[in-house]
Amino acid sequence: MKLLVLVTGVGRSGTSTMAGLLDQLGLYVPGPYLSANDSNPKGFFESRWSVRFHNQIARSAGIHIFDARPDALDRVQETLTPQLRSRLVTFLSRHADRSDQVVVKDPRTVWTQRLWREAAQEVGLELRCVTMLRHPAEVVGSRTTYYAGATDDEAQRRYQVLNTARWVNGSLITERETRGRPRAFVRYADLLADWRSVAAGLEDQLGLRYALSPEAGDAVDQFIDPGLRRHAVTWDELETPAALRDIAEAVWEQMMVLADSHGVASNASSRLDELARAYARHLADAQAVSQDAIPEAEAEARREGAQQERQRLAEKESRRRARSPDALRVGELRSRDLIRVVVQRAVRRGRGPRP
Repeated sequence: MKLLVLVTGVGRSGTSTMAGLLDQLGLYVPGPYLSANDSNPKGFFESRWSVRFHNQIARSAGIHIFDARPDALDRVQETLTPQLRSRLVTFLSRHADRSDQVVVKDPRTVWTQRLWREAAQEVGLELRCVTMLRHPAEVVGSRTTYYAGATDDEAQRRYQVLNTARWVNGSLITERETRGRPRAFVRYADLLADWRSVAAGLEDQLGLRYALSPEAGDAVDQFIDPGLRRHAVTWDELETPAALRDIAEAVWEQMMVLADSHGVASNASSRLDELARAYARHLADAQAVSQDAIPEAEAEARREGAQQERQRLAEKESRRRARSPDALRVGELRSRDLIRVVVQRAVRRGRGPRP
């Protein structure tokens, strides 16, 4: 049996550690990968091809790669084309020729589970899904540290609220899209505490086959570093609205049920469907409350966009001046003079009639 193992889960949930573990145990994780950095010093084990593929899809669908909107999945499905499927089939076919157990780690596959499943079937691979689980407060805390950018308190609060919503939506969609398929849910804390038990569970549950026995895994002991869990954040350390926090916590509780039930628990899945409806209502209420603020926000966005464009043009002119010392500065030109200057330069270069 030839397998495709998708390692997924909301970003900052331990997906890289899981993919690295499978790589250490002898499964084939095709590269080249994203480079390691301070946020992930052990490496991402994330295919650059897959990242580019999904980023293109996200741009076409008009969504964020970790989108908070329940209809983001539908938007993606509307953009999927036979050409995209053909590209994925080609990618999988190339790597299926090299191994009978191919691992692709990419949290963005939350939007394209069906596409991967169909493409895998076309090249003779059976899909298995490993979803990493980490408490939403820890995920939001980690994302705030490494990705928030803004440092003022209000901007960070908004970032935390948004990423809590993204965690909820991503978790709900991942569970729904993998339901009824061979899958496993793995707690990040369990992986760090006892990777051998986790590996043995995946071997039994998903039929994975290891080239290296988990009992002889000194190299893996060096790779699996409990110190990687650097953000043991709780809700008390975040400013998250109570209603959203309660939904996130309830989703987390049901994911724990699935982790303990080998991915199959009809009561948990039914409860998650109820929570998905509650989350959609919560989001609709938030959108209704914000209606009066939307025109002002749109106007501010246009102003910021115009300012960024002016800055871009000024920087471009500055670089041109560095190459042409006698060039006129943009700031010295009024808009009505630009045409005259362009014509004069063209004349000097012999490219146009004299005015």
